[in-house]
Amino acid sequence: MKRLSLLFLVLSYFSYNSLCSSENLLNTYVHEIEKSAAYISRHQARIDSLCAITPSSQEIQLKIAQEYQHFQSDSARVWYTRLQNAEEPIRTQAFIGLIQLLSASGHYANAFALLRHTDAPSINSVEGYKTVWLLYNEAATTSLLPSYGMEEWQTLAHQYYDSLLIALEKDTVNPIESHLWREEYRAIDSHDWATALDYNQLLLQRHKPDQHQYAILAYGHAMIYERAGNMEKRKEWLIRSAITDVLCGITDNGSSWLIAQECYDSGDLTHAHIISDYTLTNASLFNAPTRYVQTYAIGHTINNKYEKRLRHYYLILSIALTMLAVILVVFIWVIIYTYRQNKKLSKLNTQLRYTNRMLKDANHVKEQYICRYLEVYSDYIRRLTTLARKSGEKDPTAFMNREMENFYRSFDDTFLSLYGSFVQDFNALLKPEARLTPKAGERMTVEMRIFALILLGINSSAKIAELLCYSPNTISNYRVKMKNSALGDRESFEQDVCRIGTIY
Repeated sequence: MKRLSLLFLVLSYFSYNSLCSSENLLNTYVHEIEKSAAYISRHQARIDSLCAITPSSQEIQLKIAQEYQHFQSDSARVWYTRLQNAEEPIRTQAFIGLIQLLSASGHYANAFALLRHTDAPSINSVEGYKTVWLLYNEAATTSLLPSYGMEEWQTLAHQYYDSLLIALEKDTVNPIESHLWREEYRAIDSHDWATALDYNQLLLQRHKPDQHQYAILAYGHAMIYERAGNMEKRKEWLIRSAITDVLCGITDNGSSWLIAQECYDSGDLTHAHIISDYTLTNASLFNAPTRYVQTYAIGHTINNKYEKRLRHYYLILSIALTMLAVILVVFIWVIIYTYRQNKKLSKLNTQLRYTNRMLKDANHVKEQYICRYLEVYSDYIRRLTTLARKSGEKDPTAFMNREMENFYRSFDDTFLSLYGSFVQDFNALLKPEARLTPKAGERMTVEMRIFALILLGINSSAKIAELLCYSPNTISNYRVKMKNSALGDRESFEQDVCRIGTIY
């Protein structure tokens, strides 16, 4: 099951890498860093399973030392030391592994002492020459050592490099791979970067992305691109190398601190901080001076700048939260103030409705009294007219007309004292050409008096005719005439008249 899961991971990684840019690869790398603890635990579990084999053969002990070599330098050194008296070829392999370990961890003086020891095994092999060449080459270029031995180390590095090329040419154990290495080295020596990349790519194809050798070759690929001046491709292959380190649970990371530097230089402080923290943690686990030197300076710079940016963000956030709190307080105050004002307004509206109801009731009472007054007045005029006729009045009709004129004048004055804008409001309900103008000396027309009575609640044409001393037919004709002259809907004209002066 574990093999299938690992195979799926490798296949996914191959397909993803073939399509992604450096930016996408960087996101993948950061995503894998988040799972690095699981990969490291898996690496440790693999070592624990080897240590559990009892009794452990020298081959198993060498395997344990090799597993520790790029994982925990102290433990690897202990296991390699145990094999210094082992049988060949394990003794030589352990010796070369120890030299590689001391070189990678920055213990150059110890590595030199081992090489010069009289009991040191022969290293006349491709792996041996490569190991010693890299040792002297790194010793000549590192800042950890005093400069007085640099020329000697450079001379020895050239000698072992020449021996390495000869050994690669004569190698019969891995002739194809040795040929590819030799041609890559030659292309690099002649600054033929394209050819060097081609041979390095062929070497990469012989390894899987979950193998540590793939990370080493990818790192070399990046360095060739750096010499060729293609920094974008350099970054891409450094990330590929670093991703493989994570997948393998490796803590001796040669690529990650360079990627952190690259991200920092490009302004990508977030990724730089994540990768720098990961690199420093792994350097602590691996416990190698060279890794501390490489990672501490850039890590310290990145962390300081990242913390400075965080403090800036926290300041902005604090200001924003303070402003938000102020806005919230103001908002709550507005809500409370609005609630109180609405409460007062509701109380005032209740009082206003009560007052309006009282006014409406008062108006209704007034209207009833007016109607009663009109009935009494009209009845009084008719009785006077009848009495005048019986008493021998010469012209009873003229007498009645005079009394009706007084009645109309009194009615107009009384009604308009309650509905002062009735004339204007009534005309506003009529078409412009049908609007009415009272005669000289009068305040309302006959039509207006009819609809004034309707407004007062007297809706019967017979009753209106009785009050105004007209025939019911005449009253009906006036009502129809006014409906036909309505500006709006004729059917609702009388209801519109009844709303004049009404308070809602």
